[in-house]
Amino acid sequence: MAFNRLDCGTEVIGPVKWLEPINWKTAVDNCSDNYHVPTTHLSAILVQGRHLGIPRLTHEQQFESPNKHLFVNGHSLTLRFLERPDQARQSHGVTQENRALFEDYYRATLPEAERRLGSTRAGKLQLGNHSIFPNGVLGFRLAHPRGPLETEFWHFVVLEKDMPDEIKRALRIGNGNFNGVAGLFEQDDMDNWRGVTRSSLTPLARKYTQDLSMGVGRAGPDPNFPGMVAERYTSESNQRNFYRRWEEFMNARDWNDIPIEPSTAEYEGTATMKG
Repeated sequence: MAFNRLDCGTEVIGPVKWLEPINWKTAVDNCSDNYHVPTTHLSAILVQGRHLGIPRLTHEQQFESPNKHLFVNGHSLTLRFLERPDQARQSHGVTQENRALFEDYYRATLPEAERRLGSTRAGKLQLGNHSIFPNGVLGFRLAHPRGPLETEFWHFVVLEKDMPDEIKRALRIGNGNFNGVAGLFEQDDMDNWRGVTRSSLTPLARKYTQDLSMGVGRAGPDPNFPGMVAERYTSESNQRNFYRRWEEFMNARDWNDIPIEPSTAEYEGTATMKG
């Protein structure tokens, strides 16, 4: 998902809506739960790899990825640095057959994106898993609580307005195939989320607090990014930040009780929050 790259702006398709028998916070928790991916999503990853024409990921690539965790004010994301500015960004929808079309598009639009965002954001960073506090989940998707045991998902697809129709169609279908209501990744995740929600209700489970200790003490300020940054891809830094922020909201008497970390980022380019 990318906003503000081009002067033409973005357009949104959707939402597609469905219900899941889960607690909504479990879906947000999943956004930085990178250690489940090599097991839960193995079959989907193998299928995706064949479509992309890439070899199977090694153990080191899956568990020791250079992706960083960033978190501030309850928001969280992972990102990685690209090897080439024109490298195809969208994995859901990119295939061996259309990869060149995607790379040609990013190569052609890179000068405009660099003018608007600066060279780092435009050509060197790729967004990974992410959540927008409190209930934005993996892309432009919302997890609306319908009580503690049911969640209504709203699934949108975000596209740049001037994208070629062939790329728009590939992204729309690809997003649905992997994270849509019948998507491969969504079915994997939904099974986990439902199991977590159900098991949390058992008398035994309710005797224990949740353990989110993975990667404790391995995050701190970074001169290149706002907020706190964890270098370890496989950690629970973002989960701890999310639940800490949620606790602040639940304990606050009014908005004045909720601290907000100031923005420290120095943005390049001409784009603003207004366009």
